[in-house]
Amino acid sequence: MKKRIGGLLVAIAVSLAAAGCKEGASVPESSGMEKEMPSLVSPVQPDYQDGTLTYSNLAGDQSRREVEEILLTAGIPEKYVDMLFLWVNDFNQCMSKCETFHLIDGFVTEDIPVVDYGDYYPMSTAWFKTNQRKYGDVLCRIAAFLLMQDQITAKAMIEEELWECWQDTQWLCSDNDAISNNPLIDFDQKQQSLYYTVYNPVTITPGCPAEEMAACISEEWQRRGISFAEGGVSLITIWTQYEAQTAAAHAAVLVQDGDAYLLLEKTNPQSPYQATRFSTVEQVKQYMYESIHIEDVRYDMETGTYIVMKNDRML
Repeated sequence: MKKRIGGLLVAIAVSLAAAGCKEGASVPESSGMEKEMPSLVSPVQPDYQDGTLTYSNLAGDQSRREVEEILLTAGIPEKYVDMLFLWVNDFNQCMSKCETFHLIDGFVTEDIPVVDYGDYYPMSTAWFKTNQRKYGDVLCRIAAFLLMQDQITAKAMIEEELWECWQDTQWLCSDNDAISNNPLIDFDQKQQSLYYTVYNPVTITPGCPAEEMAACISEEWQRRGISFAEGGVSLITIWTQYEAQTAAAHAAVLVQDGDAYLLLEKTNPQSPYQATRFSTVEQVKQYMYESIHIEDVRYDMETGTYIVMKNDRML
């Protein structure tokens, strides 16, 4: 999630926790999910067409088992998979009656580039006020890191005082709130050091082109000694700019599943987990752009220059 959206969420959380929320919050245009759901998609189907989205919110036992098997087969430790589904189940139980979206049980296919889960305010109302949560939920970066942590090495950890998370104007302030206060997130000091070393912003020239962004990230990650294990599991990130910094605005995990791919993500702090099937990495790249562009359009912001990375390589 972008730095400026993170600030919006902090403001919403403070407002709801301290003073309650106003009734009658407006609901954005429907994503069309109230329509009759398409038929279930076979998990072995390898061809997922451009312009469509085949996805699940893991609200049903079958889809959870399918995704769990794919993750375990790819070599992700069972303890991380179990923790992820603990988070998934907690969110789905807590937010099942949120007015802006309907959780999808199995895999469905829709003629959309990205799922519109709606405006932040009704979602935050459901999370903080209706369900009395006093802390933020898992972010996209946290969910991705949980599954990827054993695939990442960093030789030069960033000192704790330099983590960009201590002030509400910093990129990772919402991450720190969730990691510090959510009782279901149990990252020790070593895990947190790796987390912030991977996700801490990178200094750039404001307004620089995508190629220069990628070069700055590569050079900085080399200084931090960041490397990724090669295999069928990858960290997918989309990087955007804010003033003289760039950072991962969104993160997900990509798993090769035979001739196809499964992308697993927490779509936003108070919006659902989503598993999505793709045929090509190029489709994944386009989807990552759409996933942040929809929020920029909603709040009348410019997406600007961005890059999508698979581990430490620009797509």
